[in-house]
Amino acid sequence: MIGDAVAASLVESGHDVVCASRSAEPDLSNGVIYRRANRNDPDQILQLVNTLGIKVVIDIIAYDADSTESLLHSLEGKIDQYVLLSSCDVYRNYGLLHRLELGTPDLNPLMEDSPLRSRLFPYRLAKARTSDDPQKWLDDYDKIPVESSVRKFEGNWTVLRLPMVFGPGDPQQRFHWAIAPMLSGSETIEVPSAWLNWTTTYGYIQNVASAISASAGNAPFKNSTFNIVDIEPKSHREWLNKIASEIGWRGQVLETESQDHPIAVATASLDLNVPLIVSGRALSDRTGYEPKRTQHRALIETISACRERATQT
Repeated sequence: MIGDAVAASLVESGHDVVCASRSAEPDLSNGVIYRRANRNDPDQILQLVNTLGIKVVIDIIAYDADSTESLLHSLEGKIDQYVLLSSCDVYRNYGLLHRLELGTPDLNPLMEDSPLRSRLFPYRLAKARTSDDPQKWLDDYDKIPVESSVRKFEGNWTVLRLPMVFGPGDPQQRFHWAIAPMLSGSETIEVPSAWLNWTTTYGYIQNVASAISASAGNAPFKNSTFNIVDIEPKSHREWLNKIASEIGWRGQVLETESQDHPIAVATASLDLNVPLIVSGRALSDRTGYEPKRTQHRALIETISACRERATQT
C-alpha cells in the first residue's frame, strides 16, 4: 500500500524511481523501473545503487536493527540520503496503550522529542514464535533501535514517523467498522464506548506518500526526524460522525459496554484511556509540507474504495 503510493508520488514529483521488491513484477504503467531484490541482502541493494546511479534510498520495510545496520553499512558513501519510514509506535504513550509501561500518559500532542517507550520489542510474546510462523518477524520488530542505527549513518538521513495509515488499498480496512454498516443500509451501529472515545492519529495514504516523497533530496528533511500528521487527531466518535455525514447515513449509534463485541475483543489488551495524539507541527513549520488531500476528499475516496470492494465481493 505505502510503497505503491510513494512510488507514484515520486514519479509525479519528477523523480526517476526504482522499486526494489522480492515480489512478482508489478504493472509498470506507473512509470517506475522495477527490479527484483531482497532488501535484507545488502549486496543486492548496493548493486542496484551502483548500476542505476541511485542517490536516495527510501526504506519502507526497516523492521529490525540488525538488517538495517547491515544495509546502512553497505550504503555509506554511496548515496546522498537514506530515508527511514518509522512509526509513531515509538512513543511512550504507545507502550502505555499496550500496557507495557507504567505511569501516566502524556495528554499533550506528542512532539518528536516526546518520551519514547522504555520497553522494547512491543510485539514479542511470552514464547518466541516458531520459524514457520508468518509473524515471526514481529519478535524482532522495533523502530526505536532502528532509528538509533540510522542516526549513526555517515551520510544524510531522514526519519519519518508515520501514523496509522488509511485509504484505498488499506489491508487493515481501518474504518470498515463504520463504513461497511452504513453502506449496507444498517439502521443502527453498535460500537463499544471505549472505542468511540479513543483519540488517536490517522493519516491518509496519499498525504503520507506525498510527505515521504517530499523528503527525497530536500535539504530541510536531512538529518532530522519528523512526525507525519496530515489530519488533526480526533476520537472515533468524531470520525464516525464525519463518515456518516459524507455517506448521508441517518441511523442510530448504540454504545455498548459488552466485552463480547468484536471490537472489544480485538482491543481487550489495550488501555483505550491512553490517547495517541501526535503533532505534525515540526513537519509543516520546517519543511513547508501541506497535505494534498483534504479530510473531506480523503473520506470520499476511502468510502468509494470500500463501496467498490463490497460490490466485488
